[in-house]
Amino acid sequence: MVRKASRSLLLCMLLFAQGRTLPQEGPAQEPPPPATETAPAPPDSSQIVGDEQPSSPEEAPAPEIEAPPPPRPKKNKAKKPLTLQEKHDELSKDLAALAPKGIYLLIDTGTNRLYLMRDRCILRAATCSTGSGRFLPDLPRKREWTFDTPKGEFKIRRKVVNPIWVKPDWAFIEEGESIPKRREDRLAPEELGDYAMDLGDGYLIHGTLYERSLGMSVTHGCVRLGAKDLEAVFKAVKIGTPVFIY
Repeated sequence: MVRKASRSLLLCMLLFAQGRTLPQEGPAQEPPPPATETAPAPPDSSQIVGDEQPSSPEEAPAPEIEAPPPPRPKKNKAKKPLTLQEKHDELSKDLAALAPKGIYLLIDTGTNRLYLMRDRCILRAATCSTGSGRFLPDLPRKREWTFDTPKGEFKIRRKVVNPIWVKPDWAFIEEGESIPKRREDRLAPEELGDYAMDLGDGYLIHGTLYERSLGMSVTHGCVRLGAKDLEAVFKAVKIGTPVFIY
């Protein structure tokens, strides 16, 4: 017994000296559960380098806006019919707006009357002569003329004192005379009176040696006036004065 005890004591001392302990008998202990791996803490934002930003979610399409319906057409209210007097007043107003202003001439070829006008007021009414409408052919030269006074709106282009008429070819053909070759043989210094007003294209307002024919349609297209009326009209108009022939 003493030997066994001394042996046990000696063994304990050796184990203690080596830092070991004797294994203890007993029920086997279960090994500790394996340590679970914990997720590492997210890195600080200042540490991120080259990180791609996640794509933004797709934007939802904008809702379609319905166009407003077109406005309904307005119904025109039925106008009350104008009376005869109201129609007359409206027409008179429209005509007054269209009427020329200032000094102008009206020439009525149907009645052979000339009117010197200021606005809508007649300053002077005169008897005149206008185109005969006669047709004159020149068969050898294949020419022809119709002696009408032109209708429409004209203007005074030129005013001439003591005008000299240069007779055209038809004036000699009409008389059955030969056409002169020299210009001097065409001059007629007295036939147009003391004054002439040029309307263009060879048409004139001028005087006449044959005042007894005033009021008749006997001219070659020009407008003839008696001496007194011619002077009054000549002094009243200026270059650019409107002339209305109808």
